[in-house]
Amino acid sequence: MREPLPARRPWRPLAPALVFMAGALFLVAKGNLLATASPAPATPEKALIYAGWYGNTIPTPSYIASNQDFLESQPFNGMVVYLRNPSMSINATTGVMTNSALSYASISSVLDPIRNLAFTHLLENFAYVVGNSPPDFFDDWSVPIQNFANLAHALKDAGIKGIFFDNEEYFSPWAAYPLGVSYPLTPLADYQSQARLRGKQVMEAMVAQFPDIVVLTLHGPYISEPAAPWQLGFPSVVDYNALMGPFFAGFQEGKGSQATNVDGGELYWLRSASEFQDSYNWRRYDMASSAVNCAFLPPALRATWSDSISIGFGVYDQPSGGRTVSPSSLTTTLANALQQSDRYVWFYTETMTFLAPESAGGATQTWIDAVAAALPAASVPPANPPAPLPSPTVSGTGEEARSSCGLLGIEVIPIMLAIGFLRARRRRKAG
Repeated sequence: MREPLPARRPWRPLAPALVFMAGALFLVAKGNLLATASPAPATPEKALIYAGWYGNTIPTPSYIASNQDFLESQPFNGMVVYLRNPSMSINATTGVMTNSALSYASISSVLDPIRNLAFTHLLENFAYVVGNSPPDFFDDWSVPIQNFANLAHALKDAGIKGIFFDNEEYFSPWAAYPLGVSYPLTPLADYQSQARLRGKQVMEAMVAQFPDIVVLTLHGPYISEPAAPWQLGFPSVVDYNALMGPFFAGFQEGKGSQATNVDGGELYWLRSASEFQDSYNWRRYDMASSAVNCAFLPPALRATWSDSISIGFGVYDQPSGGRTVSPSSLTTTLANALQQSDRYVWFYTETMTFLAPESAGGATQTWIDAVAAALPAASVPPANPPAPLPSPTVSGTGEEARSSCGLLGIEVIPIMLAIGFLRARRRRKAG
């Protein structure tokens, strides 16, 4: 958007010739301004989000700021941002959902490198938050609730769309019952109600700071519902995740009228249009139906569920459920997911990265084209991407001196290895 023109001074009547000349000059100038001004980028109807940390390329705010032109040449509408500062003294991605306080100022400082970036294509960026080690649902949650509120405030001020909440149990069995709770003699129904309350409190705290925040949770409430049909691809892992669904249901209760609560659909084995549609229908309509009679969805929430929930999908670059992945099948899968989702589809990669050019070990043009082919034409960045990124160095100080690629802090390596290992283990159990 152009800067507004300075306020005009009151004018006095001029001779007709001068009026004509001034008018002509104004029209010429206006035409030049309109010809050179960049229109405000349009928000896409469907959004494909890149969520990848393959290799040692981590999308921290500093990395994104340094490589914005290249990243915006990739076929995505947004990306997931790993919230860690260059000195590695603050990591909001792993720190928010803990009992250690994170201030607004600390989180905001992490986002400083991308605060004023004018994105052209990456308009739907999300902050990565992992389920860590929160207190037991019956213990004091004041610190993590305030952490989430501070995060939402910082994201709003920095122009980030919302939170990409990876709710798997990488650090502790925070959502498992009875093995992961502090009071195993307390009935499951009581824990479900308490987990829902905590989810509601977290969402209400975020909405108070960021009313139209988008919270995309990777596993929706199906992960805790015993009646979720395995025939539609829902994993049978309720015993390990009994309280994830209630926590998500609390998000739905606390979101108000402006926020968006997304069931992210980490169901990587879906392929055909009918499979995505069947999954969509069950999660939107059947989940809250009297036939399923979900124990952690109260009547009031069931009544509004289908009208207010947002359904998304996750797509993976590795075989899942015995189904392989090729460039052509990836195009079809992404296209089917985008077609059926309400808005958001996220692409998680573990065999390639779209954060670096092919010459630096990034995805080949074949895979880039496969992703681009799934997007509506208006969502694809223009051809002729910028020149490859310069070769990284290890000289200097700060983040660039701590990694051969200037991207990865050493503390991230075990986290990402753990995430990859646990995801693979869950896929094997589900398969």
